Amino acid sequence: MNSRQPISYLPICYNPFINCIFNNPQYNKSPFKNIIEQLKADHTQFTLLIPPAYILNEYYDPSTSNTLLKYLCYHSEDFLKSHIIKTAHPISSTITPISKEQSVIYNTVNNKQILIKNRTIYTGKGFKRSLKLRIASIQYFNSFCDYLPKGSKFMIIYIESSLIGGVPPLKVLPPPKSDEVKQITQDTVTFEKLLRSFPLLSKAVSDKFLRLFHHNNYQFRNLRYNTRKKLVHIKIEFQKVLEEAFKIISDSVKIENPNSEQTYNLLNHILKTFPGIDLSKLVHEYVEINLYDVLWSQLIFQFNCPNDDYDLEATKILTKEKYEQLSCLSLTQLDLPIDEPWQINELQERVSLAIQEFKKLSDSSIIDSRMKTGIIYNTFKLLTQGRADIVISADTLIGLLIMVVIHSKINNLEAHLYYIKNFNVDDHTKDGHFNYIISNLDAVLYHFSSENSDLVEKSEKNYVLWNAIHKLDIKFIEEFDIPNKELPDNHFIKSKNINGENCLMFAINVESYEIFKYFIDNDQWFSIDEILFERNIITNYTLVMNALTLEAKDILHDLVDLILNTATKEEHLIYFNSVDSTGRSVGHYLFHDYTLIAKIGDLINWELKDNNGHTPLVSLCRCYDHPEYIEIVKAGFNAVYKSGLDSEKHVDKQGNTLLHILLKGITESEILEQELVDINQTNSKYLTPLDHYIKYNRMENLRTILKDERLDFLYEDSKNFYNVFDYLNFSALKSSKTKDHRKIENLIMDYYLTNYFPKVDNYLFVLNGKYNQNNKEWVISFRGYEYTELPVSKLKQILYLTKLKYQLTTFPSEDMVFKNFNVNNLTTPIFSKFRVNRFIDILNLIFQSLAFQNNIDRQQFYKSILIKETLSTLEQKQLISETIENQKIAADFKLNEIDQFLYFLEFSLNDLNGYMGQIRKLSKLSCAGEIKQIDHRNVQNIVISKFRNEFTIPEFHNQKGSIKVLYEYINWIALTGDELLENIYKLFTDIKNWKSNFQTITSINKELQELEPEDTKITKTNSSLSINPLPETEFDDESGLFSFKKSKKTRYKNLINEKSNCVDQIKKLNIEIKYQHEIIAAEISNYFKFRNDFLKFGIKQFAKQELKSLKQRNLELKNYLLRY
Repeated sequence: MNSRQPISYLPICYNPFINCIFNNPQYNKSPFKNIIEQLKADHTQFTLLIPPAYILNEYYDPSTSNTLLKYLCYHSEDFLKSHIIKTAHPISSTITPISKEQSVIYNTVNNKQILIKNRTIYTGKGFKRSLKLRIASIQYFNSFCDYLPKGSKFMIIYIESSLIGGVPPLKVLPPPKSDEVKQITQDTVTFEKLLRSFPLLSKAVSDKFLRLFHHNNYQFRNLRYNTRKKLVHIKIEFQKVLEEAFKIISDSVKIENPNSEQTYNLLNHILKTFPGIDLSKLVHEYVEINLYDVLWSQLIFQFNCPNDDYDLEATKILTKEKYEQLSCLSLTQLDLPIDEPWQINELQERVSLAIQEFKKLSDSSIIDSRMKTGIIYNTFKLLTQGRADIVISADTLIGLLIMVVIHSKINNLEAHLYYIKNFNVDDHTKDGHFNYIISNLDAVLYHFSSENSDLVEKSEKNYVLWNAIHKLDIKFIEEFDIPNKELPDNHFIKSKNINGENCLMFAINVESYEIFKYFIDNDQWFSIDEILFERNIITNYTLVMNALTLEAKDILHDLVDLILNTATKEEHLIYFNSVDSTGRSVGHYLFHDYTLIAKIGDLINWELKDNNGHTPLVSLCRCYDHPEYIEIVKAGFNAVYKSGLDSEKHVDKQGNTLLHILLKGITESEILEQELVDINQTNSKYLTPLDHYIKYNRMENLRTILKDERLDFLYEDSKNFYNVFDYLNFSALKSSKTKDHRKIENLIMDYYLTNYFPKVDNYLFVLNGKYNQNNKEWVISFRGYEYTELPVSKLKQILYLTKLKYQLTTFPSEDMVFKNFNVNNLTTPIFSKFRVNRFIDILNLIFQSLAFQNNIDRQQFYKSILIKETLSTLEQKQLISETIENQKIAADFKLNEIDQFLYFLEFSLNDLNGYMGQIRKLSKLSCAGEIKQIDHRNVQNIVISKFRNEFTIPEFHNQKGSIKVLYEYINWIALTGDELLENIYKLFTDIKNWKSNFQTITSINKELQELEPEDTKITKTNSSLSINPLPETEFDDESGLFSFKKSKKTRYKNLINEKSNCVDQIKKLNIEIKYQHEIIAAEISNYFKFRNDFLKFGIKQFAKQELKSLKQRNLELKNYLLRY
């Protein structure tokens, strides 16, 4: 009947590829005919690779640059076939041992090849261009056209572009070529590299250099003997070696050398290849590197000899004892011209960085003068470059260098400086910058050697104070004669260690409220500016930060009160939101004392993120072990709400939202009452807050979020396609069915039954599926009054046997269940879990529909799934056959009764066909409606991305519409109706056979009457279904009334046999018609009720999902407007 219906076409789909396959009036013509026929034959064997609609509509064929890709969709068979792959029969499949990534090669319909690996598609054999395309998303596409199998679902993989590429409508101009010639700098070329790169040069000079540097070279033996000698003699010996090295190079090109000409040409070639290099410097460095250990050993020996008059150049000033004596010297005591407190912090930071750089002189890898000179240069650069409002004068530089030298504690610094000045590869005699640096270092050394210097005395006085604080000796501290007035900056009370900490910070470090109060109570000693700018320059901790982390509460509250009462509002904002080395402000440490939130909560920048991407509010929410966690959360959120909560600003680097992070107290935080909070947002591991709570057993949060109507309970992540039941299963494996897990499990099950299942006394539904590696088969998890797992093959047997038992009911046939989901057949790796999830959706749809029907014994059916059957499949089939036969009862129907059956069926069929026409139309419209819904959202997203100046392909988002929910229910009603129609037509056939046999018997009776003699007609019965016996005695042809001719007798006998067969057929048909009619009559009545109730249930489910989708979309658009 369907074949006589006209084919209809719905509005054009936005994606041309989808439109030309599924909504094409020219489907039976080239270039589509062959493709459609292959898809129609077995659509589960193929997967369609669909480029984004935007790309197809806007981009051009790269081979012509003037043909739109959408033109190829409608006119190029090769283009279409290149995007359809045979996934049921891969060419090869490999799995990498460590990463377990699967790489699979497939043939396209036109025998080209592609590779799918790690959510990426690579074009291969047959394609003109080698492309690497990301997989955007995957989906099942519901076919709504008449020329493809009814109810078929096609596997779709959306890819980021077409497999032949694409040229954008506006070509992006290539970046202008730079005229700069990339040159190899002199620093990248060494003489040693030249020897390795040019064997001829190595052959000419290497042996001679080897002899020159050999430890048995008698000519330069003085460099290898550790005897006391003047430094100048070491320098002279080095110059001799250097001259000998230059002589080796010059001799290599002399005419008496057999390879002189080749060597000469080679050297010229090197100079042309590396323009700008100085061969003399390269040789100098080569000699220096090979003699460094010898030279350095000699210098160390000389500088560690007694400081006498033998060689004044070899005087060692900075001994270990000297470093110890000066270790507590403060930068504030070097009379630097500093006007503001923050400037001393800036200089302290420069000194700290310079110390790290200067310490590199002691590194064993520093083996030539160029490296040492570079370290000196970098040290001075760190000290002199920075904020423009700090001028580094010569006196300031000396002071900074003193701190650098003292705290670097470089042993034999004098030897390093002598080496830099006397063995340097570069001539610095006219280099003013170099000479300025060296003169400053010489001045520092002179400062340390001067007897008039008071540096040691200042350092020792600082030590006494710092040590007293460390020992908590308040009485000793009070004995210091400190005037009760404003103190100079160089006073020892204001001294700072190398980390920039003064006595206030020391008092906090030892958590001594008494010492801290002693210093802070005298407002003449420390100004508010000095308190605000006091910080550890390594950690960048302020006084308040330090007091918070050490939880010195008395000090903390006094300090905060002092700042609030003394500083300005602007200073409050700057101070409490200044960050330490980890990017954290005071707000990030408020969990140490959350009562401060009431005092300074309005001053905190709650959206400021630290180096880990945590805001102060996130830090509060992450202090999971705090005994007053709920109060902390409540205080933090209340403070944030005063300035307005933008939840997106509190997402951390792992994508965790506040809902993910909260351990408990969602109700107290009132976060679900905020309009712009997305309760379904995923983190970088694709977990929604709901999944997160299940994974980490957060019972309280789970209860709360399940009450929110915005919750997308059945959300699947876009990578692994895990849903809430998968995470519940993972949690069960981890927690081994603990009491808490059972509570969580019950919560989830109750929620699912309440919101996604009809209210029935007994129920069964599917949770999830997992792949059994041992059996190479998918296993499905069921939940009813028991929990069980069944392999798909076993489930298939159960469904087959159940349908066999209830053949004439609308219980789904095997084709209805497995038509689109032969889950044990091969498909792309990315589709495996997704396909099983959709198969589970069909199973749950079956269980939902059974709740509205009474045509099978549901309890017995559920029992067959939940409890292992002891009988074999063959035994069960035999038992079912016997049961059905026992249910059939003999009957004797009259023609008028059969006519009544026929009338009932025709009336029901007429009503049912009318309804089926409407439901099929509605099914098609709802299917197309979902496509248009997705198209609308995709186009809207493209427009939004234009405003954001950040284009993203919409297909990277889930290509699923809420109308799909309604379609599945409507389609199932249609499929169930088709099953009922098939059974009705089967009964129609039996009734027609009955009537045909009855007509045959009537005709036979009439003919028999004509063949019989007149007196026999009177004596014999005239019943239609009665059978007259043949005469026992044969009479002669002339014998009278009972004489028959031989031909008439044969005819009579044949008619009697034919009538007998027809009677037997009618008797059998009577039994079948009675059996079938009773079941089908009940099925028709059941279906009329089922279709209404099930459709109502489906509409309710759709309405719920549509409301959630609209709210989610509204939230997304509001966030777009808020940010862009």
